[in-house]
Amino acid sequence: MKTFSITDAATEPFRLVGRRPLATIVWGLVMLAPSLLVIGAMIPLLSEMAASGAFSVEALVAAESDAMPFGENMASMMQFQLWSNLAQLLGLLSLVIVTAAIIRAVHAGRKGDGAFFLRIGMAELQVAVVGLAVGIGFFIVVLIVILLAVGIGFAIWQLGDPWRWLLCIALGLTVFLGLMLLWGRLSLLAPASIRYGTFAFEEGWKLGRGQTRKLFGLWLILLLIALMVGIVFMILFLVVMLTVGGGMQASNPEAIEAWITGLPQQPALLAGLVVVLLIPMAWLQGFSQTLFTAPYAHVVLRLAETDAPDERPAELH
Repeated sequence: MKTFSITDAATEPFRLVGRRPLATIVWGLVMLAPSLLVIGAMIPLLSEMAASGAFSVEALVAAESDAMPFGENMASMMQFQLWSNLAQLLGLLSLVIVTAAIIRAVHAGRKGDGAFFLRIGMAELQVAVVGLAVGIGFFIVVLIVILLAVGIGFAIWQLGDPWRWLLCIALGLTVFLGLMLLWGRLSLLAPASIRYGTFAFEEGWKLGRGQTRKLFGLWLILLLIALMVGIVFMILFLVVMLTVGGGMQASNPEAIEAWITGLPQQPALLAGLVVVLLIPMAWLQGFSQTLFTAPYAHVVLRLAETDAPDERPAELH
């Protein structure tokens, strides 16, 4: 039976990012673009509200007592809400496009691509449909399992201490473990769809047969990596924010609070922060998506049967 190496799968994101650093930033920019739209729509709104004195001490005190009229800003607020809804839709589209691009890049190996593997075509439709089906199906399963677990929990609760506590903890761990084992299998469906060029529900599920525990172990390792990377970037972010904030004393919470609360009144400073942080933010976003996509694309590549060159999807050539 074919299998895969957890170590190789977990290190695939680092290999891919190392081979394609520019693509990682581009993928992150594509995913950040909807959020940048919202920020762009927010800056004029904040400027208008700041000019009207909405962020003054008197206005903030009045807002706390529900005495502040926001009628003059209602049109801007509605416009911002429309942009926000559009950004959410574009965010889902960018997620599908980048996910397909990362899978395509893993399957392409060292082959280059002038468009950073970004496409809008049938593969993206397949990934979107599979992702939607998996999301809805997994939600239904989670809901059913939780309802069953609650029913069993009520029955267990009739027992005395400490058995009811021990059994409830064991039940919770069993439910969590079962759902994560299922998620590991489902994570192969989108990469399999691009690999086989179809809605690979059956093919992707079969690829994970006998690999469930290894897929769960892979998920745990990826979660640990994500936590470590998140901590490192949080520390770097705080250092940058303190530096940009004019060297504020970390031991002076009031100065930090005053600087943060004053940001809405300085839209130019907000825009400057976005520009300065855009590249590292884009890289982090691209890496984060790669971290939880590339390993499963690697697994599909190792578990799938070797295709003849003329039988593989044309976009992988």
